[in-house]
Amino acid sequence: MAARAEHPSAWLEPLRRLARRVLRRDVAAQVWFQPQDIDRLRDLFYGSLSGQGEAWTPYRDAHLVLPDWFEPALDPWGDTYRQQQLRLWQLLAGVDRAYDPAVDEIEAPWGDGDVVRSPGYYVRRDPGALVHASDHWLGTGMLLKHAGVKPGERALEYGAGFGQTALAMARLGVRVDTVDISSTFCAAIQQQADFYGVSLQPYQGRFGFHPPHGEQYQLIWFYESFHHCLDFQALVPQLKRMLAPGGRVILGGEPILQSQYAAIPYPWGLRLHSETVAVVRQTHWMELGFTEAFIMELFHRNGFVGRRIDCEPSVFGKLFVFELEGRTI
Repeated sequence: MAARAEHPSAWLEPLRRLARRVLRRDVAAQVWFQPQDIDRLRDLFYGSLSGQGEAWTPYRDAHLVLPDWFEPALDPWGDTYRQQQLRLWQLLAGVDRAYDPAVDEIEAPWGDGDVVRSPGYYVRRDPGALVHASDHWLGTGMLLKHAGVKPGERALEYGAGFGQTALAMARLGVRVDTVDISSTFCAAIQQQADFYGVSLQPYQGRFGFHPPHGEQYQLIWFYESFHHCLDFQALVPQLKRMLAPGGRVILGGEPILQSQYAAIPYPWGLRLHSETVAVVRQTHWMELGFTEAFIMELFHRNGFVGRRIDCEPSVFGKLFVFELEGRTI
């Protein structure tokens, strides 16, 4: 993986900028590129200030042509489909090996920044900094509004990153655990928890890791993280076992679309937009997308009922809320 000097918040901005367009479907006339073009697109993308330069403009709304070996009619619930997506990830990432989250989901370094006073997006001073922060605040507000938890109850966030929503909940009296594969992010959350003196405990682990106290949670949530989970079919039953009676699971800020199109031309799989493909080639991250029908069916098969909650000011505030059948959402 290439060394990266940017702050991680700036590093993720191209994907968030893309999500605004993808989730609103305001894309231009179709432009396509081939698998052999990926290296060139990656070089153009990162050589043009992550998609801001003129050299990238012709490719801004381009999509990858699926390779000849890709079989679109496979059962999306089967292992053959999953293996085909892994083969597609190898093509996008430019590697000939198995995907390993402990290796491939490493965050960008942020240097000597103050993770208490300037975590995540707070460090930015570029022209888009305030708009970028507003998406996070709106997303956090929606999560707080629909969390269904009270002070003293337990909540768990997977893929917490800098943990700003987790910190907000903890400062409001919720007992929060976070799980992230990055020891660096866990250390950042611990520093913030110590500074504010709140019940916020980070754990390093993968999706599905249950903190050792073994207690159940009133809320389990993912914000811009569920789409990095390749083994989501095994994860959802684990979430069910970890929920307290009446608890809920929330997905926020995720690339979940109401219908298939060029970026996600299947029920679930790697997103094929030029910016996403360039990022996968550079970082090796797993960047999945889903149709709403598939996500709803995934949770329904595990005994949940769910609904989408829209957020007009920001696509990052759109939530998918799931509770076990028999509960009123």
